[in-house]
Amino acid sequence: MGSGSSNIYSGTGGGSQPYAEKYSVYSKMLSIDKKDPDIYDPTTGYFKNPTAVNLNDCIDGNRFVFSGHRAEGTMTYVMDSDGNIIFGKRSNPNDARKRAPHPTLIGGKDPKVQCAGMIVFKKGRILSVDNQSGHFRPDLKSLNKVNDALQKLCDENPNLFDKDSIWRKK
Repeated sequence: MGSGSSNIYSGTGGGSQPYAEKYSVYSKMLSIDKKDPDIYDPTTGYFKNPTAVNLNDCIDGNRFVFSGHRAEGTMTYVMDSDGNIIFGKRSNPNDARKRAPHPTLIGGKDPKVQCAGMIVFKKGRILSVDNQSGHFRPDLKSLNKVNDALQKLCDENPNLFDKDSIWRKK
């Protein structure tokens, strides 16, 4: 899955990194980002995406809410080092025409994640996730961590998940 107008994203189409407990930003992407002051500052690193929120903080009854409305559509997500799923829009506060890649969901000089990709919401419910992050390029095996966390959440409240999601079908 690519994004952005510069066509530098290829999801993990360029190959994933070897499986690891945690991933840093893929070196080629970091080099590109360091040349863009609207994405990376040499002193502080990646900016923090202002739309980034913890998935668990967005539960409102049987729905996920985002920016005051039920969550809808495809957004970026990361599973941080502590196992939190953080998601948000590709919203760059420095220049709305520019990208806000996965590392901006955490921010800083060396953001580390257990997995990263895209999360799809349908009418406030989770439909799917993947590992399509050109910045972190997590191995497909890393997606198991996210699936396990979402399955646990589904076991607690299946109504947070679309009827067609894999977690409701188990």
